[in-house]
Amino acid sequence: MSPIQVVLHPRHPPALEAVLRGNPQIVLHCPDDDAGVIRALDDGAQVLITYIWQDAFLRPSLRWIAGMGVGIEQYPLARLEAHGVMLTNAAGVHSACVAEHAFALLLSLTRRIGESVRNMNRHQWTGLEGEELAGKKLAIIGLGRIGEEVARRAHNWDMRIVGVKRSPERYAGSVADVRGIDQLAAVCEWADIALIAAPASADGKALIGERELALLGSGWIVNVGRGNLIDEKALIAALQSGHLRGAGLDVTAVEPLGAASPLWDMPQVVISAHNAGDSPGYGARWGRLFERNLPAFAGQGEWVNPITGKAAP
Repeated sequence: MSPIQVVLHPRHPPALEAVLRGNPQIVLHCPDDDAGVIRALDDGAQVLITYIWQDAFLRPSLRWIAGMGVGIEQYPLARLEAHGVMLTNAAGVHSACVAEHAFALLLSLTRRIGESVRNMNRHQWTGLEGEELAGKKLAIIGLGRIGEEVARRAHNWDMRIVGVKRSPERYAGSVADVRGIDQLAAVCEWADIALIAAPASADGKALIGERELALLGSGWIVNVGRGNLIDEKALIAALQSGHLRGAGLDVTAVEPLGAASPLWDMPQVVISAHNAGDSPGYGARWGRLFERNLPAFAGQGEWVNPITGKAAP
């Protein structure tokens, strides 16, 4: 079989290019910009590795989009199906890494590390009393692979856990109490901490708004899912009023977060730049997933993490 022509979008984790260049089954193209991606596809490349989508990428040669992330809301799924383009995602590749990052954000809030760093920048020695996680009530909103990894760790911290899942009847994991979205308000009222690890809603609406934040009371919220799952105006209001004790955000409604956002200057907020899944181990793990899907692309195996239908020959 001739080598497969593959385009790597210029925005990618650094280790990924080295992993792909070591694969003898592909010829790798690494353009500098989106225009270069389009040129490579027009020159006959059949595979696009990306987490960014533009409609201009849907060229006649494209047969497979190998997603670098888990989210799929950016892709025109119906059009990809109609054109016979397979879409796969990276589910499972960075679940443990994102779960660790979620705990890093959570501990930064409860142990007041964000505030300590601000004091450090001012050369100010101020002791801050933090909270213990043991015994805290944790609501995990989204019990997919990332949510499950969070739950496994939370059990070891002696936390009490309730999960929220769109299809709780399909759940088979470590959380004993799993409820549907219709129970979200009651779960927020119960919880000390709401941790969001869910994908974007199909309708793009927020799951956590003014009501849910009010019910959460003087608790904390952490988001490693999607930024638009929280009503950001309601979040800012709850933080400014002092009602909510803190927020740890790896994602925001608009990314990058605008420089004028009041979230930047709130001492009870910790922000990371949508990098919860980034680590030196990502490239090798994603590369193994990609290699498992190469036989499927050639019609000789089953796809791993398929989102759309079978790729056209």
